[in-house]
Parts: sequence; C-alpha cells; structure tokens
Amino acid sequence: MNDYNENLSGLTTILHKAQSYCAYQDRSSYEVSQKLKEWGVDASRIPKIIEDLISEKFIDDKRYAETFAGSKFRLKKWGRNKIAFELRMKKIPQHLISLALESLDETQYAETIQALIAQKSKEVKDSDAFSKKQKIARYLISKGFESDLVFGML
Repeated sequence: MNDYNENLSGLTTILHKAQSYCAYQDRSSYEVSQKLKEWGVDASRIPKIIEDLISEKFIDDKRYAETFAGSKFRLKKWGRNKIAFELRMKKIPQHLISLALESLDETQYAETIQALIAQKSKEVKDSDAFSKKQKIARYLISKGFESDLVFGML
C-alpha cells in the first residue's frame, strides 16, 4: 500500500499539510484544490478543506489576485491583458480580476510602458521607422499591454 496516502488519511493531517502549503506563499483556492487532488485526497473532502482554509484566512482569492497582479507587473513587467489571462487560468472570478487590475498604479503603468519602449528601441536595429515601431508594439502587446495605450505612446 502507498505510505504517502496512509500518512494523509486523517483530515487534520491533510488540513495541516494544506495550511503549510498556503502559509509558504499566497495560493488561490483552485491551486489548493489541484494540490489536494495531486496528494490523493478524496474529492468529497476537498470543499470542506478549502472552506476551512478560507475561514482561517489561509486562502483569500482577492488577496491572491492583488498580490499576483502587483508582483507580475513590478517584477516581470506584464501588462493588464496578460495578468488577467493568467488569473482566469487560475479560476479567479472576473470581479476579483477587475479589482486586482484596478489596484495597479496608472502612473507606474504608463512609466513602465515608456521604459519598455525606450529599452526595446535600443535593441531593435531597423532603418525603417514604421517597421521599428511595429516590432516594438508587437513586443509590448505580447507582454500584455493594451494596444491602444502602446500605439498612443509610440
């Protein structure tokens, strides 16, 4: 028999392991439910475990979405479109995604676009100005920035 599943047989053991998993870093309820499935937890127990983790503030999808959006913007220089896509992939509700995107500072957002334009302008070696702008715009749009903002700043 699998020793790993025997160790996880008790609800308190599973709950403690899930608490440790959530305490290490912010997790969404979807990520935790996927991890519980991966650990071999019975599907009927998962909603109760998630509910307990939410009530004990180990899981908070709003906090997760805001932290995710802020860190991906600051560290990876992602735009709103890419952040929203990734949050949808993690099954975060749309109203929480909207709140997370609204929490991004507009001034910093515009400054980041300008900085990325300047950085990419130095990298792109193209004599045709139109072609150079297209390459820069394609780069920024692929990072998730809105096309109207990008073309407005080019």
